[in-house]
Amino acid sequence: MEQALTDLNDNSRLSYVGPAGEVREVMRATVQFLAPDDEVKKQTWYMGIEQGGKRNPSQAERTRYAVQRRSGDKDQMKGVEGLIDELVGQIGRQTYASGSAAFHAGTQQTKVKKLVGWVFAVLDEVLPD
Repeated sequence: MEQALTDLNDNSRLSYVGPAGEVREVMRATVQFLAPDDEVKKQTWYMGIEQGGKRNPSQAERTRYAVQRRSGDKDQMKGVEGLIDELVGQIGRQTYASGSAAFHAGTQQTKVKKLVGWVFAVLDEVLPD
């Protein structure tokens, strides 16, 4: 992340594809580390997505699990907390998708800066205090 931020603030760059990919990968790797497949698959809300003939947790499900894990006992997640977790998971998925689009299509510095803000918001929700 430090390298991505350094690159992002380099106004002499011709492209910000590299920082976009780095930021996306930081979020993906962090969420995947904090939400192992086996643990996500045990959740009552797990649905997964088909990938290569296997069913795997989605990025949103991984993010949701990581948020719940940080908050403590999953059985205490009721009502509004559950909705918030679901929305955070969706934001995480959309942030990842935006990072992917920026990485594959090339992008401007301003868009990558916005992406960095969303990644920091997601990481703030999943990383321990």
